[in-house]
Amino acid sequence: MNKTLKATLIGVIIPGIAIIAASKLNIWLGIVVLIMYLAAVVYFNRGFLFSIFGSRQYSLGKADEALKWFRRSYETKKVGIRIYVSYAYLLLKSADLAKSEEVLQEALDKFPQSQDIPYTKSILALVLWKKGNLGEAVAMLEEVMKSYKTTSIYGSLGYLLILQGDYEKALEHNLAAYDYNSNDKIIQDNLGLNYYLLDKYEESRKIYEALLDKSPTFPDPYFNFGLLLLKLGEPEKAIESMKKALNYKFSYLSSLTKEQVEAKIQEASAGL
Repeated sequence: MNKTLKATLIGVIIPGIAIIAASKLNIWLGIVVLIMYLAAVVYFNRGFLFSIFGSRQYSLGKADEALKWFRRSYETKKVGIRIYVSYAYLLLKSADLAKSEEVLQEALDKFPQSQDIPYTKSILALVLWKKGNLGEAVAMLEEVMKSYKTTSIYGSLGYLLILQGDYEKALEHNLAAYDYNSNDKIIQDNLGLNYYLLDKYEESRKIYEALLDKSPTFPDPYFNFGLLLLKLGEPEKAIESMKKALNYKFSYLSSLTKEQVEAKIQEASAGL
């Protein structure tokens, strides 16, 4: 029997017949059977429901609450690979690298034929990077990109290639990423930083001015543009841009820290 048809029979048609039959015998009995059926539906789908609650909390900026709901969803063991990865990603963002890696590896083992395996590996690569295995992380993302390309993966690999220090190789990738999605703010920041590190200051300025017109909500572009302005001999504007970086939340998934920004502002101010 077709799996979809079987699931429909078990989950909908047979319970429906039971509810109708019970209602014909006694309306209150029918109501009781209906309530029991609805309770069973909620119970067996609780993992999915928990993930919905978690997604809602995350959209509201409540990462800690989102993590709690996704943990409950994951612990049911009745959810798909995407929820495993969402939970692992939240663990990663909260710096729980060991648990994040454990959940991702479990997902890879449990769903070996899933079409989301490349996506799962793209998150695992970020865990490897934060554990100090930058080379492994880059290699994994490069392997993933042979068959699976997304804006997010272009952005992640572009950033890690910059951190590796081979700026020419990074530029080749970041230009391809820009061709893929020139509107993505992370891709734009990667390209602007890449140009800056190659002393291509005018190209970098063009990218950053276009990016900052969009008012990005993460600190990196404001700080990086400040570095560029210092090189161009505009320290007042540089300090102003760097101070703007302090208005935004610093991410664990960036090498930039608040302390770095504050130190650079102090250094630039002392030179005025």
